[in-house]
Amino acid sequence: MGSNKEIANMFFEMADVLEMKGVDWKPNAYRKAARSLESLELPVEQVYAESGVKGLREIPGVGEGLAKKIEEFLKTGMMKEFDELINSIPRGVEEMMHVPGLGPKKVMRLFKELKIRNVQDLERAAREGRLSKLPGFGEKSEQDVLRGLGLLKQGSERKLLSIALPLAREFAQRLSRVNGVIRAEPAGSVRRLKETIGDIDILVISKNSERVMDFFTGMPEVQTILAKGQTKSTVILKDGLQADVRVLEEKSFGAALQYFTGSKEHNVALRQLAIKKGFKLSEYGLFRKDKYVCGRSEEEVYSKLGLKLVPPELRENSGEIVAAQKNKLPKLLSFDAMKGDLHMHSNWSDGLHSIEQMARAAQSRGYKYIAITDHSKSERIANGMDEKRLKSYLKEIDKVQEKVDIQILKGAEVDILPDGSLDFADNVLKELDIVLAAVHSRFKSSREEMTKRILKALDNKYVNILVHPTGRLINQREPYQLDLEKVMTKAKEQGIALELDCYPTRLDLKDSHVRMAIERGCKISIDTDSHATDHLRHMELGIAQARRGWAGVKDVINAWPLKKLERFLRR
Repeated sequence: MGSNKEIANMFFEMADVLEMKGVDWKPNAYRKAARSLESLELPVEQVYAESGVKGLREIPGVGEGLAKKIEEFLKTGMMKEFDELINSIPRGVEEMMHVPGLGPKKVMRLFKELKIRNVQDLERAAREGRLSKLPGFGEKSEQDVLRGLGLLKQGSERKLLSIALPLAREFAQRLSRVNGVIRAEPAGSVRRLKETIGDIDILVISKNSERVMDFFTGMPEVQTILAKGQTKSTVILKDGLQADVRVLEEKSFGAALQYFTGSKEHNVALRQLAIKKGFKLSEYGLFRKDKYVCGRSEEEVYSKLGLKLVPPELRENSGEIVAAQKNKLPKLLSFDAMKGDLHMHSNWSDGLHSIEQMARAAQSRGYKYIAITDHSKSERIANGMDEKRLKSYLKEIDKVQEKVDIQILKGAEVDILPDGSLDFADNVLKELDIVLAAVHSRFKSSREEMTKRILKALDNKYVNILVHPTGRLINQREPYQLDLEKVMTKAKEQGIALELDCYPTRLDLKDSHVRMAIERGCKISIDTDSHATDHLRHMELGIAQARRGWAGVKDVINAWPLKKLERFLRR
């Protein structure tokens, strides 16, 4: 899938540069094609090999011109127009477009009017107060730029779980096939399924460490070898991530897996407990004085310390050790527990696939029900539906329902307007099986304004779920200011669920907010916010986040059977 992502990124960059140059319609065409390529289930090379340019043109948003550009890249590894466009502006200026909150037009103004040519110039100008002197910027915009630069730096240091997790699994699988390897497992924050990952750790049992190290450091993803030793090697991957591999003895593997999974805080608390019980715990095993007690498996290490095995996702020293001592760890939501997905878009708004394609893709995953929830009219950029189109959309859902064996709930993602009212009137909302309420505007409102706005929306008797409740985009946009406790209290009173949006850059609610909601008696809906059939796979990320928030089946409405869900939706 490498070329899919690579070409998509090229199209996104071309769109930004074209927008910077004031070109009207082309940027949107490039972005639409880029989103399609990101969501394409097959490698684009395979599509081209099987069907040529004709097959490429069948990808949503890819016309003759863009198909030719994809063909050029697949044949030559280059795209002439991309190179010309990128080289038409200073490289540092293009990098500035990745600063959250700075669009192409603002970047061009900074370049032309203040001669700012890169992110270093930008940070210097912001700290010196020069941006606020530019008409249309002001001190608030200057602070936003500094925050955006911080997010950009954070994004270069920590990668999304959706990027690191498949890599870690792939590396472990490859290493497990190396001759002489008995076992290979990911560890670290990727095993704890944190939303962002600093590096990848792989632990290996093998009696031939030299062969393991040669294989690991020779992988095609490796850009730089930082260290290569008998028991540990460290590399930098081409996407900037660091990856480590360690070769261990079988008798120490469980203790090492526990130790290198972390977190640091969990490990400190566990070692302190070990000392109280007369043991010493390290990555080599559990010892009484100098005598080895155990270490082959994590289960025996925790058991010897008087604990139930703590799931990796809970190892943050946030009460899990006491719960494990008292046999009160929660029964976490399993990865196969979901009965349906309640936030999905089709090509009736800004999705890539039809209602039927989305329904069949969900059915193939074993779901019992879904909700199709296209955008309401205020989301013009997302092709939101007015009341007239909504009627046709509901009729289309009825037609599709006759063709598929999965229950389709008729829904919409309805904008919460600035005054807290909803984008559709009540007489329209009552025609829907499920109503998702969402903030899509005025993210910079004050805490008081945003809280008041959302609380008013939750007073609407037809709202079922508040989706992506804090509006954050990981490493891209901070959450809006909000009194989340008040929102949770209102949601609990009104019988409204809070969404955990699985989209990789959202994962909104974050884990601590999930736990906070559950402790207050709120229900959660884990949804993919899919805009293409391939996005349904992101459900795993949301489940991981929910598990980190101590969620079980009882807490998650779309892990329930349809009849129980329908009772909840009736409020």
